Amino acid sequence: MFYDAAKTKKKLRAKRERELAKKIKKLPSERYGVIYADPEWRWEPWSRETGMDRSADNHYPTSPIENIKARDVPSIMAPDCMLFMWATPPMLDQAIEVLKHWGFGYVTNAVWVKPSIGTGYWFRFRHEHLLLGKRGTVPCPAPGEQWESVIEQPRGKHSEKPELVAELIEHYFPNLPKIELNARRRREGWTSWGPDLPEE
Repeated sequence: MFYDAAKTKKKLRAKRERELAKKIKKLPSERYGVIYADPEWRWEPWSRETGMDRSADNHYPTSPIENIKARDVPSIMAPDCMLFMWATPPMLDQAIEVLKHWGFGYVTNAVWVKPSIGTGYWFRFRHEHLLLGKRGTVPCPAPGEQWESVIEQPRGKHSEKPELVAELIEHYFPNLPKIELNARRRREGWTSWGPDLPEE
């Protein structure tokens, strides 16, 4: 009996996701039902004289929060849309501020646990947050289809995120139009934007 109810809910959720995808694709201008973002957070060290050796600015250009907030994300999101956004622990407060400024309500988060420690003043970080924001009505996964909130994956290049997260997004939303902001590679079936994106 329980199995039948779970199977029914799974089918109903899949139908709702397909219907939402059709609705978004009919909008007059290109809009996305999923936005996957990895903003170039500018983390300020205690001292620019002694702390810049640990700064992300050594690896890629960063932006102040005002510039990230000013990005016209609302113009590309559908009325019903999910945001998956990365935030390092020191930038968590600013990330939630950006999430809300872009028009999403905070829902929950997952953590990426890395096998080795990084930098930090109070703690040496082994994790990053993956924030989940929602706008409008988007169906959550069917019962039993949710992934774990702890993602244990190795580090890649500096600031590179685990491919498993893109797989998670595709598993949850196979039909919704998707865009990746600050992408480092192109994904089949997605729109990609970012300064580090290779030429087509």
